[in-house]
Amino acid sequence: MQRIIWALFIILLSATVNGQIKRLDTEHFQANYEVEAEKYVLASLEVLELARNLAISAGYDLPDKLQFSVIRSERNVLYFDRKKLNGITWEYNSLENLLPPAESRKKNVYGLCHEIGHLCMYRITNNKNNWMSYDYRESWADFFGNFLIDSVFQYMGTDFWPEPHDYSESAGMDFFLQRIENDNPKLQSFNKSALFWYELNLNLGFRNIPGFFEEIKKRRVRNPDANQKFLDVLEEYIGEDDLSVWFNEYADYLILDK
Repeated sequence: MQRIIWALFIILLSATVNGQIKRLDTEHFQANYEVEAEKYVLASLEVLELARNLAISAGYDLPDKLQFSVIRSERNVLYFDRKKLNGITWEYNSLENLLPPAESRKKNVYGLCHEIGHLCMYRITNNKNNWMSYDYRESWADFFGNFLIDSVFQYMGTDFWPEPHDYSESAGMDFFLQRIENDNPKLQSFNKSALFWYELNLNLGFRNIPGFFEEIKKRRVRNPDANQKFLDVLEEYIGEDDLSVWFNEYADYLILDK
């Protein structure tokens, strides 16, 4: 795959309290960002375009145009729009936050893929998630982000980031599996949930997981008794009559059953 080609774009300038905000329209993203962060925004948009294309090719539904905002604030955090499910925001308090992990202590390339993962799942389930545990939601995006990182690294290498670095050292499926194998007690719940998604992927294949989420929506998995409803979907979609022994290894970590 060729590097992302910027076909047509529009740049608009306007004054803000903190400085200048630019607007940049790429093929599938509308970015609004602080001028000082421009080189990191351009690199991030390359990642996001590729991550979106990979998600679409796997069967996920994402808008033709997503929002991407990069703004100065008092914190450093990446998050997706939980209400409209059509965008990602990156708040940063210093340009140092945008550097490679060795300097920023943040896995920014992985983080962008992680947020795309959230959008992919939430859009299918229509944000009906009050039965999902925190680890269910975050470990899904963790699995998705690490899975995509391997493709990002294959297609884009390291030179696209302003400070080239081997982001595959701290992300990707090898890293994902090694983290689980290390069995850190503080990550037990999160890692058990992540292992569920890994094993589901082995069973279904990455391109069939969107259909699994569609079945969750179709079967109206929610409380009361979300645990059993989720198991019913697993058995029907995977096509095996009794998955309870396997699923029960993970159920308490995944489902808020009321």
